Amino acid sequence: MFKNLLLSLVFSCLLFTSCGRIFKQNTFSLERAKCVEQFVAKVQFCNVRRPVSDKVQDGSLLKLVLPSGKTLKLAVYYSPFYDLCLPYTYKKVVKADRVVAEVIHCGYSKNKPYCPWVVKVGLASWYGYGDGSGKYTASGRIFNPEFYGLANKELPFGTLVRITNLENGKSVKAIVLDRGPFVKGRDFDLYPKTMRALGGIKEGVIPVKVEVLRCGWPVR
Repeated sequence: MFKNLLLSLVFSCLLFTSCGRIFKQNTFSLERAKCVEQFVAKVQFCNVRRPVSDKVQDGSLLKLVLPSGKTLKLAVYYSPFYDLCLPYTYKKVVKADRVVAEVIHCGYSKNKPYCPWVVKVGLASWYGYGDGSGKYTASGRIFNPEFYGLANKELPFGTLVRITNLENGKSVKAIVLDRGPFVKGRDFDLYPKTMRALGGIKEGVIPVKVEVLRCGWPVR
């Protein structure tokens, strides 16, 4: 009897452990777009249109604390190449090699800091040459139809996704740079290059599976 009880106990423990592992693997937690709170940045002055840094999400509002004790607030956009690179117009104001940067707001004020899902199946259309080329997108980036981009109303700007055309199996990686679509029943609006890679230009609207590979702009 004791032997049977012991075997039952061992079996129960193994079952509980397995169930625990299964539950842990299937538990979904929202993936957040990363952003640092404070960092020391090496200052450079470059031929850029606006301040850029590899330490923050695109569009973050920073307060720079200068060695003199003075502070400067400015919007900074993501670039993988610089700690902090400022347009030359800031050279008279920021007379320092390094500054302390405090993040006041991570990313765009109207941009969600998390990815509400990791996989979604829906309908994708495309837009481009006649209705946006050369104009600014909702992310503040200039619309370039020959870039692997897309518009979505739920994912943070800068989110890297893999899109698969469910009709032919073709897939491509693209970045969320705009908001939309605003046509009922559609979930994604693709840049022309993105849709072309999926083989859906002629169809206009295709069924797709979209997988989140990285939430928001990458931050080192």
